Amino acid sequence: MEQRRFLLAMILSGLVIFLWQVFLVPPPDPDLEEITTEELAEQVDEEIDDEAVVDEADPAEVEEAEPTDVEEIDEEALAEAMADDEEVDVEAAPIEARVDVMQAQNLRVELSNRGGVVRDARVTAPEQYAGIGGQMMRAFEEEHVPDWPYSLVFEGQMIDVASDQMYELVADESEFAADGESFERIVYRYEEPRGRYVIDKIYTVDDERRYVVNLEVRIENHLDDVPLIDRMSLDITGRDDPDKDAPFFDFRPDVLEGVCHTTDDTERDNHDGLDGLVEYTGHNVLWAGADTRYFMMAAAPVEGAESCSFERAGEEGDYLRTRITHANFSIPSGDSLSTRYTLFMGPKDFDVLRETGHEFQEAVDYGLFTILARPLRFLLVRAYNLVHNWGLAIILLTLLIKALTWRITGKAYENAERMKQIQPVIKEIREKYENDQQRMTEETMKAFKENNVSPLGCLPLLLQMPILYGLFVMIYNSVELYHAQFLWYADLSAPDPWFILPVVMGGVMFIQQRLTMSTAATTNPQMMMVMKIMPVAFTAFMLFLPAGLVLYYLLNLLIGLAQQFLIKRKFRLAEEAGEEA
Repeated sequence: MEQRRFLLAMILSGLVIFLWQVFLVPPPDPDLEEITTEELAEQVDEEIDDEAVVDEADPAEVEEAEPTDVEEIDEEALAEAMADDEEVDVEAAPIEARVDVMQAQNLRVELSNRGGVVRDARVTAPEQYAGIGGQMMRAFEEEHVPDWPYSLVFEGQMIDVASDQMYELVADESEFAADGESFERIVYRYEEPRGRYVIDKIYTVDDERRYVVNLEVRIENHLDDVPLIDRMSLDITGRDDPDKDAPFFDFRPDVLEGVCHTTDDTERDNHDGLDGLVEYTGHNVLWAGADTRYFMMAAAPVEGAESCSFERAGEEGDYLRTRITHANFSIPSGDSLSTRYTLFMGPKDFDVLRETGHEFQEAVDYGLFTILARPLRFLLVRAYNLVHNWGLAIILLTLLIKALTWRITGKAYENAERMKQIQPVIKEIREKYENDQQRMTEETMKAFKENNVSPLGCLPLLLQMPILYGLFVMIYNSVELYHAQFLWYADLSAPDPWFILPVVMGGVMFIQQRLTMSTAATTNPQMMMVMKIMPVAFTAFMLFLPAGLVLYYLLNLLIGLAQQFLIKRKFRLAEEAGEEA
C-alpha cells in the first residue's frame, strides 16, 4: 500500500514538473545553451577571485595613497591618462578668425587668434623710423609663412597643439585701451576638446618701455591625479627683404641674422649661411630673435630658457626661425604654469635697448671695436642733443676728434716736412756709401737725429687708426642715422644718391697726397702710380657706403688738409726768416 502511494506521488510530481516546464517556464537563451560546463565553472572562479581581492584591500591605504611621482609615470600610465581619444567624439563650436590691434609705446601690433601670434608690427614714432623700414614684417608672404612670430611649439608628450591652432578671445579678461578700439590686454585661450588642459596667451602693453609688449603663456592642468608633462618652445620668425638693394661693393650688407644672447656670449648666424639646424646649449638664454642692421624682433624669457636654435624655414627656405626652448615641465593636477616674456619689436637704438633690460643692448654689434665705438656713439648722441640734426652732430663729433688728435697729426705732418728738407742730405749719403750698407744706415740715422726727424714719423697717424675705424663701425651700425635728413640727403644711412660727397672726397685725398708726397716718391714711377690709383679706388669704395660715413671722412680730410697748409706755412716762414721750425 505504501509503495502504491509512493509511486502515485512520484507520477503526480513528475506531471506537475512537466506541466510547469511547458506552460510556466520561459524559453531558454540560445547563447546560454552554447556555454559548456567548464566555461561556466571558470566564470564562477573569476568572480570569486575578484571578490577576494576587494575584501583584502585596506580602505585606509586607498584613501591615503599619494599621487604617483612624475619620474615614476611610465609610457603606459601616460597612455592610460590620455586614453579614449578615439572613443570620445567631441564636437567643438567653430571659432571665427579675427585680428586684434594693440598700441604700445611707439609701436602698433596686429595679433591673430589663429595661433595667438603677431601678424604685423610697425614702428609709429619717431617719424624717422616709421617708414618702410619700420614695417618689420613687410617681407612676409602670407601664403608661405612657416610660423608667425611668437608661435608656441610643444614636443607632444601630453600636449598636442598646432602652431596655427584657433584660440578664442576671452572678452571678460581682455581690456580695451582708452581709444576704445585697440587693446591694452588681450587673452587668447585654447581649451583642449576633452577638457584635459587649457592654454592662455596673454599679451599686455608695456607702459614704461618703448617698442615692448609683454607675453604670458599660462598652462592649466585639468587631468585627474596625473601631472601634465611636456616641453615648450617659442619661435621668432623673420624673412629677409628680397626687394632691398644689395650693392656689389657693400662689404657688410644689411642681412637677416638669428641672434641668441646667453650668459656666456652673443651668438649670431647669417640666414644665407645656415645649413641645417644650429643649436646653442649649456648656458642660460637671456633673449633671442631675428634682426637686421637697424631693426629687431626678439623675446626675452623672464626666467631664462635652456637653449636656443636657428634654422631656415618655409617652402624655399627663405625664412629664418629662431627658437627659444625651455626645460621639461611637469604641472600637478589642478595646478598651472606661467612663462613670461618681454617682446621687443623695434629699432636697435642702444639707449632704448639698454633701458628695456635683459641685456638687449648686445644686439648692437660693433665687433672688435666695441670698446671704442660705444663711447663715440655716446658723444654723437650728446652732440645731437645740442644741434638736433644728425648731420650736424657728425660734423661736431668730427671736430671734437680732430681737436683731440690735433697734436698727434701735427707732429706727423711736421716730421714729413723735415723729411722733405733733408732729402738732399739723404741722397748724398746714399751716393757716398753706396757699397757700405752699414755705414749708410749709420749716417742716415745721424742725419735724422741732427735734423729732428723721426724715422717713425707715420706712427702718430697709425695710432689714431683704431679711433677712426671705431667711428666707422659706430656710424655704420647706428640706427640713429636711418632716414636722418641732412642737406640733400633723405637718409644718412644710405649711399649718396648723387655721388657728390664721394667725388669731392676723392679730389681732396688726391690734393693731400700731393702735399705729403716726398721728392723720392715723385721720382719713383711705381710709387707715383700707386698715389694716382689710391684716390680713385677709395672714391669707388665710398660710393656705396652710408652718406654719414662719407661726410665724416670728407670733413676729416678737409681738416687734415687745412692743418697741412698751416704747417707748410709755418716751415716756409721759418725758412724765410732763417730760423728752425
